[in-house]
Amino acid sequence: MPVGDISASLPIRPRQLIRDQVFATLAEEIISGRMQPLEEIRDQDLQAEYGVSRTPIREALNRLADLGLIEVSTNRFTRVAPVDLDAQADRVETAVAMIGYCAVKAVPTYTDEQVASLQGRIDGLLAAGLAEASSREGLSLWYALWGEIVLSAHNQTMIDILDGQLALHLTRTVPAQPVAAELVDFMRTGLEQLRALLERRDGVGVREVIEPLFLRSTIEPLRAAAALAAASASASSDSTRIGRSPGE
Repeated sequence: MPVGDISASLPIRPRQLIRDQVFATLAEEIISGRMQPLEEIRDQDLQAEYGVSRTPIREALNRLADLGLIEVSTNRFTRVAPVDLDAQADRVETAVAMIGYCAVKAVPTYTDEQVASLQGRIDGLLAAGLAEASSREGLSLWYALWGEIVLSAHNQTMIDILDGQLALHLTRTVPAQPVAAELVDFMRTGLEQLRALLERRDGVGVREVIEPLFLRSTIEPLRAAAALAAASASASSDSTRIGRSPGE
């Protein structure tokens, strides 16, 4: 599953890969945060930057629009879509359900090599520092761990959903506060439990650790941030209405 910096695909050649490479490059710009929400995207600027015609640019932009990463209003604008925090939480809940199912199905069948591979990913997360869990690099490390579990279950539909529809959103950098020390300890304990459960090939146990790990570290903070943003927007709207004169 792709988790690295896919912008490395430029320069854009050979010709039959142009639209895919434009798509990959723009997607990486968006999910890494280098292109900010509501930033305008102009076809002519991309044509000049990438040295390609308008057709592959539009094809790539249409794919990104279908995925919800950009917004298009005909004859008005094409821009980076803002992060919908509630939708992001919904996507995480969907991913958790799939990962938990795949763990129950696949973990009991793991070879020593598969266990060692996943334990290596856990060690990588611990070494990288869990306080940076919401950074681009941290998100990629987490996604690689969960992606390997899904791949091991050999359910192509789930793989397609995770890799084709959810991956870009799940690795998109969302502005967040530094991870609290208490949450870092919770995540470290969860990862250590996963390491032991993998050793025992306990798929049900892995699922039972994954669900609260996602809930506390990701889903609840996203829901809380969405509620705060909605309250702030409502207060701003009320303030604007109060400030208007009766004749307006």
